[in-house]
Amino acid sequence: MLLRKLLPVFVLFLVCSAGAQSITNQPTARLIKTANSLLEAQQFEAAEEYFSKALQNAIVAKNSYHQAQIYEGLGNLYNKTSQSSRAVEAYQKSIKLYKALGMTVIADVVSSLMKGVQGIGDMYAGVEIGARGIKLSVIEVKLGKNGANEYLLKMDTSINTDAAALSYQSEKETFDAITIFYDMIRKKYQIPSSRIHIVISSGLKQELDKYNKVEYFAQVVRPKDLDPKIRIRYITVEEESELSFKGIVPASNRLSANQLDIGSGNTKGGYISNSRSFTPVTFPLGTRSFQRLVESHMTGNGNVEDYRVAAEKLIADSLGRVMVYQLMDKKDFKSKDIYISGGIVWAVASLMHPQQIRENYVELSRQDFADFRNLIYSKYDSLINPNLQKLMSSEDAKATMANIKRVVNTYDQKAMVSGAIWLDELIDQVNTVNPSKKFIFHRYAYVGWISGYIMDKISKQYTDLAMN
Repeated sequence: MLLRKLLPVFVLFLVCSAGAQSITNQPTARLIKTANSLLEAQQFEAAEEYFSKALQNAIVAKNSYHQAQIYEGLGNLYNKTSQSSRAVEAYQKSIKLYKALGMTVIADVVSSLMKGVQGIGDMYAGVEIGARGIKLSVIEVKLGKNGANEYLLKMDTSINTDAAALSYQSEKETFDAITIFYDMIRKKYQIPSSRIHIVISSGLKQELDKYNKVEYFAQVVRPKDLDPKIRIRYITVEEESELSFKGIVPASNRLSANQLDIGSGNTKGGYISNSRSFTPVTFPLGTRSFQRLVESHMTGNGNVEDYRVAAEKLIADSLGRVMVYQLMDKKDFKSKDIYISGGIVWAVASLMHPQQIRENYVELSRQDFADFRNLIYSKYDSLINPNLQKLMSSEDAKATMANIKRVVNTYDQKAMVSGAIWLDELIDQVNTVNPSKKFIFHRYAYVGWISGYIMDKISKQYTDLAMN
C-alpha cells in the first residue's frame, strides 16, 4: 500500500530528474530505459515523447537494434492505450528489424503481442487418454495487454472408453476415439502438429505399469495417419499434480490455496510449500480403481447396499489408515482452501447445487459431501430428478437437466455410492485442520492439467529457441 502511494511521487521525481538533463542530450539507450519506466508507470504522453526522441537518434545512428526496441516499446504503449492499428504497425516494424538481426526469439514474442492486439491467438489441442475415457481440449492462447498468456477454451469433448480394462475391445475403442479426435483437430481447427499434444494420464499409466505395457499401449492406440512428429507421451502422477495446479489454481491464489483432483485411476493434488516449491499429495486409488477394489471384496447380490457395506468396510479396515498416513505431515495442505476437481466432484456440484449451472466456480462445503454420500444411497431418484421450476428459468433448467443426464450416464448409482464414500472419507481427513476452509469446484478443471501442460510447452519452446 505504501509503495502504491509513493509511486506517483517516484514517477514525478523521475520525470523531473530526466527533464533536468535536456532530453536532446541523453544517449539513446537511456532514453529507451526512461521511456519504458514511464510506460510502466502509465505516464503515456511522457513515454511517447522519450520513445520519439530515441527513435530519431537511432535512425540517425543507423542502429537497427535500438530501432527494434523502440518500435516494440511504442507497440506496447499503443496497445495499452487502445490504439490498435498504431500498435500493429509498430510491432510489424519491430518484428522485421529483429528478424533481420537474427533475433528470432524476441521476434516471436513481439509477434505474439501483435496477434494479441489483433485478437488472434495460437490454437493448441490436447488429447488426454484416461482410464475411463478420451478427452479432447482445444485451447486458444493469446498474450493480453499485461503481457500474460490468456487461455480460452474453444472446445472440449470426450468419448467414454474403459482403457484401464486393458482388453482388445478397450484398445480398439481408444484407437478409434483418438483417430476421430485427430481428424477433427486437423480438419476443423487446422492445428499444426507442433501444437498437438497426446498424453496418457497418470491414472492410466499407473494401470499400464502393472503389466509393463505403457510403450505397447502407446503404439497400439496410435492412429495410422498420425504425424510421426507427434509422440504419444505419458506423465507421472507427480507431474500431473503440478500441471493441474498450474492450470486450475489462479496465479493470484497459488500461495494461499491447494488443489486436489479425485480422478478415476488415482487421487492427486498439491500445494506450494513455504520454500516456494510444489509439494505433491497423491493416492494410488481413484473412484474407478476404488470401485474395482470394492467389487473384489463384495459379498451378496451386488446391489447398492452391498456396494455401500463393502466400501465402508474397506475404509474402516485399511484405506482410512492409508489416508491418515499420506496426510500426516501435510499440515499446510489441510489448512488452506482447496480447488477440488474430478468426475465425482462434478457430480456433487451438479446434483447438490443444480441452480449454479451457469457459474464456472461452485463453492462446496464439508456438509455437501456428507449429504451427497447419504442422498445417493437413500434418495437417489429424487436427487437426480430435482424440481427446478422455482430455482431457475426454463432455459437454465434445460441446461441443468442435460448436465445431470451426462452425470448419470457417466456414473450409475453403484459407481456414485463407492465414489461418494471415497470422496467423503478423503475430505474428512483433509478437513482436520481449519474445518472452515472452502472447497472450490472449477467447472472446467478437467482441462486444467492439459492447460498446464500447454503452458509448460510454450515456455520450453521459447527456452529452446534461446538456447539455439
